[in-house]
Amino acid sequence: MSILIISILTMIALLFLVVQLLKVNQTSGFLKILRDLMIVILSLGLTFLVFYVGYRLMRVFL
Repeated sequence: MSILIISILTMIALLFLVVQLLKVNQTSGFLKILRDLMIVILSLGLTFLVFYVGYRLMRVFL
């Protein structure tokens, strides 16, 4: 159950990051956009890692 809550909160944070990236995209320079894009990619990787660990834990304990 806690894995589901963590996953939902991670997806909400990801959505927030993408929306902020799209808002700032119009006024920032290229390096700032690139930095923000790298943050989004890192957060996507962490999200998939959380899902994978949760999946593996469910398979072990269930």
